[in-house]
Amino acid sequence: MANELSLPEYTIDYQLPVITINNFDQLKTAVEAYANKYQGMAVTASTEKESKSSRAELRKLKQALDDKRKEIRKKYAEPYQRFAAQIKDLEMTLDSSINPIDAGLKELEDQQRQLRLKHVNALIAEMAPNYHVEPGEVEIDPTWLNKTTTKKKVTEGIADVMGYIKKQHDDLEAGIKTITKYAQAYHIDPAGWIDQLKQGQDVNYLLQAIDNQVKLNKQKQQTLEAQAAEAQTHQIQQKGKTIDTNTGEVVSHSVSLKITATIPQMKLLRAFMDSNQIRYQRVGA
Repeated sequence: MANELSLPEYTIDYQLPVITINNFDQLKTAVEAYANKYQGMAVTASTEKESKSSRAELRKLKQALDDKRKEIRKKYAEPYQRFAAQIKDLEMTLDSSINPIDAGLKELEDQQRQLRLKHVNALIAEMAPNYHVEPGEVEIDPTWLNKTTTKKKVTEGIADVMGYIKKQHDDLEAGIKTITKYAQAYHIDPAGWIDQLKQGQDVNYLLQAIDNQVKLNKQKQQTLEAQAAEAQTHQIQQKGKTIDTNTGEVVSHSVSLKITATIPQMKLLRAFMDSNQIRYQRVGA
């Protein structure tokens, strides 16, 4: 029905404006004469007052010309402004019908887009188990919700995203295994290094960092051993206590503990005591 609507034939009468300055040649001659009169005028301390007066006269003439230009422009614009107002009034009449239709179409498009979103989410949930990923990990591409995007293209897009996410999972899992094995070989708790890996740090960088940490620990242990050896030169054992002969201070006690722990925990405990120069010995079987 919209195609049957048409406006009646109408024309607009207008004439191209003709703006003519009568006696233009005489006006131009007069302006040039004023300009030439003051051309090259020397401005000095002695002619300052005269120079300012001359400038004021020239500016007055210039302002008179500009005022006339503005007057003509205003009169020239008035017919167009009346015509433009009439056209705008007609357009507003049509807008009173166009705007509700626009709003309705937008609402319909939003509803259709939400329906497409529901279908995309259902497709993601269906495909996720095949890639061992969580549906919430998949960020929806806005183009998947376009009316012109086919289901085949959406499915391929989801598959690409899930494949990328799965690779990230596999890489992380492999990295965790590598870091864990490497750290445990040095009797180091891998948890902190794994946290850095999960935050995006490179595996090779972390392996080098572990090497550096082991080196620092070794240097620290050597320093502590040297300090302990030096301290032992002025220490004596009395009744289970170690006493510094220089200061009389009790620097250590011998304590017997019974510890119950898993083998991995025992290894961590032993590594801690070794790194902190805590002497210990096994008692019994």
